[in-house]
Amino acid sequence: MDIHKPKIKVGDFVRISKHRHLFKKGYTPNWSNEVFTVSKIQNTNPRTYLLQDVSGKTIRGGFYTEELQKVKYPIAYLVEKVLRKKGDRLFVKWSGIDKTHKTLLD
Repeated sequence: MDIHKPKIKVGDFVRISKHRHLFKKGYTPNWSNEVFTVSKIQNTNPRTYLLQDVSGKTIRGGFYTEELQKVKYPIAYLVEKVLRKKGDRLFVKWSGIDKTHKTLLD
């Protein structure tokens, strides 16, 4: 069992590594756009982490330390598409976040 302190703690914000084929082109990002929160550390060998999305929904499966990237500023999201305009308000879909997280902006 790993006796070292975990590099990532419960409550930390992380991105998940995107699995790639060995010969896949490298101009696309290696990490998910969506940011997750570490909800639990499992002291298995090797250590694994359980994650939650921004709405608090638990992500299925555990993740190894090497599959996670700790981030400092989880609040920056990119708008993928403007779905509707009504006056000064916009209904947008966020990049890297699932379809259920659409927002009406003023």
